[in-house]
Amino acid sequence: MKRVWLLLGVVATSLVGFVPPAHAVGAAACVLGGTITFTEPFGTTGPGTWEINPGQIDCDGALNGYRIFGSGPFTGKGTYTTVLPAGGPCLQRIGTGMVDYTFQSGAMIFHKKEKQEFVVAGAGKLTTPSIRATLQLAPPYNGDCLTKPVTRATFAAQGTMAWTAPFFLAPGE
Repeated sequence: MKRVWLLLGVVATSLVGFVPPAHAVGAAACVLGGTITFTEPFGTTGPGTWEINPGQIDCDGALNGYRIFGSGPFTGKGTYTTVLPAGGPCLQRIGTGMVDYTFQSGAMIFHKKEKQEFVVAGAGKLTTPSIRATLQLAPPYNGDCLTKPVTRATFAAQGTMAWTAPFFLAPGE
């Protein structure tokens, strides 16, 4: 009988070692877009500010066994610095801040607020703990880089959203 328990213990241990943890896991392909507004720093030093509003996120994938689909609002704000190499384009910026977005699944609406970073130099990247996307600023611009700085542009990003930890509905939603 002692051998049977030992054998069961070895088999159970080997099986449990291969079972993934009970965390939410999911991924989705996402497209983001909208208007980003830049406020230049006062004087020639210090960071400027940026704000995304209106913006939209459209995702297709799965989370917690539910299909994610459709679009929802995507907003954000933070600060940026301008990087101007000699002869380079004027829209070279590095920014940080917070984004706030909502999307839906077959079971519920998800709302998420995350820290965000972006780098743009013609094309660039947008990164949050969940989103990894390529980013591009496109016309129409408010400003021309020659006589006045660009203060507003259309942005488009495409990438993936992935989760490896529990994801809960925000309180009050």
